[in-house]
Amino acid sequence: MAKDFSDWFYHSPAWERTRAAYIVHAGGYCERCRREVEQGKRSLADMKPIKIVHHKIYLTPENINDPAVSLSFDNLEGVCEEHHNREHKAKGKRFRFDENGFPVKL
Repeated sequence: MAKDFSDWFYHSPAWERTRAAYIVHAGGYCERCRREVEQGKRSLADMKPIKIVHHKIYLTPENINDPAVSLSFDNLEGVCEEHHNREHKAKGKRFRFDENGFPVKL
Protein backbone atom coordinates (compact mmCIF):
# COMPACT_ATOMS: atom_id res chain seq x y z
CA MET A 1 0.00 0.00 0.00
CA ALA A 2 1.25 3.42 -0.84
CA LYS A 3 2.05 5.28 2.33
CA ASP A 4 1.94 9.05 2.62
CA PHE A 5 5.70 9.33 2.07
CA SER A 6 5.44 7.43 -1.24
CA ASP A 7 2.30 8.87 -2.85
CA TRP A 8 4.36 11.23 -5.01
CA PHE A 9 6.60 8.37 -6.16
CA TYR A 10 3.78 6.12 -7.38
CA HIS A 11 2.44 8.96 -9.53
CA SER A 12 5.82 10.03 -10.90
CA PRO A 13 6.68 9.65 -14.58
CA ALA A 14 9.77 7.58 -13.63
CA TRP A 15 7.64 5.01 -11.77
CA GLU A 16 4.92 4.94 -14.43
CA ARG A 17 7.53 4.25 -17.15
CA THR A 18 9.32 1.65 -15.03
CA ARG A 19 6.06 -0.08 -14.09
CA ALA A 20 4.87 -0.28 -17.71
CA ALA A 21 8.26 -1.53 -18.94
CA TYR A 22 8.44 -4.14 -16.18
CA ILE A 23 5.01 -5.55 -17.05
CA VAL A 24 6.20 -6.03 -20.65
CA HIS A 25 9.51 -7.49 -19.43
CA ALA A 26 7.65 -10.00 -17.21
CA GLY A 27 5.37 -11.09 -20.04
CA GLY A 28 2.21 -9.54 -18.63
CA TYR A 29 1.28 -12.44 -16.35
CA CYS A 30 1.74 -12.78 -12.60
CA GLU A 31 5.18 -14.17 -11.84
CA ARG A 32 3.92 -16.11 -8.84
CA CYS A 33 1.11 -17.66 -10.89
CA ARG A 34 3.77 -18.65 -13.45
CA ARG A 35 5.86 -20.35 -10.74
CA GLU A 36 2.75 -22.21 -9.53
CA VAL A 37 2.13 -23.43 -13.11
CA GLU A 38 5.73 -24.63 -13.32
CA GLN A 39 5.27 -26.46 -9.99
CA GLY A 40 2.00 -28.05 -11.14
CA LYS A 41 -0.05 -26.14 -8.54
CA ARG A 42 -2.00 -24.01 -11.05
CA SER A 43 -3.18 -24.51 -14.61
CA LEU A 44 -2.23 -22.22 -17.49
CA ALA A 45 -5.89 -21.22 -17.75
CA ASP A 46 -5.78 -19.96 -14.15
CA MET A 47 -2.84 -17.60 -14.66
CA LYS A 48 -3.78 -14.00 -13.93
CA PRO A 49 -2.42 -10.80 -15.44
CA ILE A 50 -0.06 -8.55 -13.54
CA LYS A 51 -2.06 -5.99 -11.59
CA ILE A 52 0.65 -4.75 -9.20
CA VAL A 53 4.35 -4.26 -9.69
CA HIS A 54 5.57 -5.13 -6.22
CA HIS A 55 8.82 -4.04 -4.56
CA LYS A 56 10.61 -7.06 -3.05
CA ILE A 57 12.47 -4.72 -0.69
CA TYR A 58 9.69 -2.48 0.55
CA LEU A 59 10.08 1.23 -0.01
CA THR A 60 10.90 3.34 3.02
CA PRO A 61 11.56 7.05 3.49
CA GLU A 62 15.27 6.15 3.57
CA ASN A 63 15.44 4.19 0.30
CA ILE A 64 12.70 5.67 -1.90
CA ASN A 65 15.15 8.02 -3.63
CA ASP A 66 17.59 5.21 -4.37
CA PRO A 67 16.82 4.04 -7.92
CA ALA A 68 18.63 0.75 -7.22
CA VAL A 69 15.75 0.00 -4.83
CA SER A 70 12.79 1.96 -6.17
CA LEU A 71 13.24 1.57 -9.95
CA SER A 72 15.49 -1.46 -10.47
CA PHE A 73 13.97 -4.49 -12.22
CA ASP A 74 16.02 -6.61 -9.78
CA ASN A 75 13.79 -5.37 -6.95
CA LEU A 76 10.47 -5.71 -8.79
CA GLU A 77 7.99 -8.53 -9.18
CA GLY A 78 4.80 -8.49 -11.25
CA VAL A 79 1.93 -10.03 -9.30
CA CYS A 80 -1.83 -10.39 -9.53
CA GLU A 81 -4.02 -8.93 -6.82
CA GLU A 82 -4.51 -12.39 -5.27
CA HIS A 83 -0.80 -12.95 -4.73
CA HIS A 84 -0.18 -9.37 -3.58
CA ASN A 85 -2.96 -9.69 -1.01
CA ARG A 86 -1.52 -13.00 0.22
CA GLU A 87 1.79 -11.23 0.80
CA HIS A 88 0.08 -8.57 2.90
CA LYS A 89 -2.80 -10.60 4.39
CA ALA A 90 -1.67 -10.24 7.98
CA LYS A 91 -2.29 -6.50 7.85
CA GLY A 92 -5.93 -6.64 6.77
CA LYS A 93 -7.33 -4.87 3.75
CA ARG A 94 -6.73 -1.12 3.90
CA PHE A 95 -6.77 -0.47 0.19
CA ARG A 96 -7.84 -1.61 -3.25
CA PHE A 97 -6.35 -1.11 -6.69
CA ASP A 98 -7.81 1.10 -9.40
CA GLU A 99 -8.11 0.05 -13.06
CA ASN A 100 -4.48 1.10 -13.66
CA GLY A 101 -3.11 -0.92 -10.74
CA PHE A 102 -2.54 2.07 -8.47
CA PRO A 103 -3.31 1.64 -4.76
CA VAL A 104 -6.36 3.52 -3.46
CA LYS A 105 -6.99 3.93 0.28
CA LEU A 106 -10.30 2.56 1.57
